[in-house]
Amino acid sequence: MTHVESITHAGEFNAPASAVWHVLIDWPAIVDWMPDGYIRQLRMDRQCPERGPGAIRHIVTGQGTSLSERLDLADEATGVLELSLVGTLPWGLLSYRARGKLDALPEHRCHLTWSSALEMPQAGIEADQIVKLLQKSYAKMFLGIKRKVEA
Repeated sequence: MTHVESITHAGEFNAPASAVWHVLIDWPAIVDWMPDGYIRQLRMDRQCPERGPGAIRHIVTGQGTSLSERLDLADEATGVLELSLVGTLPWGLLSYRARGKLDALPEHRCHLTWSSALEMPQAGIEADQIVKLLQKSYAKMFLGIKRKVEA
């Protein structure tokens, strides 16, 4: 029997939703806004589109973990973006999907909710460590976006 975890991280930005949206969907530009040390290497999959749904980026994290993220959905009208990890999954994951929901707020502000579902072989200490790792990663992601759009 497998174990499924859900993680949610949310925050507001002092920037229009369109500015945050363009940061999120510019798949190869993640290296420009993620905090230093988070991404050691990025390579775009040349057999896929570089931008938009179907784009796949291959990342080596600062810790040396290799992962491949595919942009599955990008709907600016609804502010929804979805991605999944494909290929060989890190940390013993069986599956990983994430969904971002961007909402405009008054005064050129916006709110982003990032949620993910990850499937692992079992619950326990390893699963807890993966959840903590991803929670830290989401906090870094939000910090990087904030620095990029509020500069």
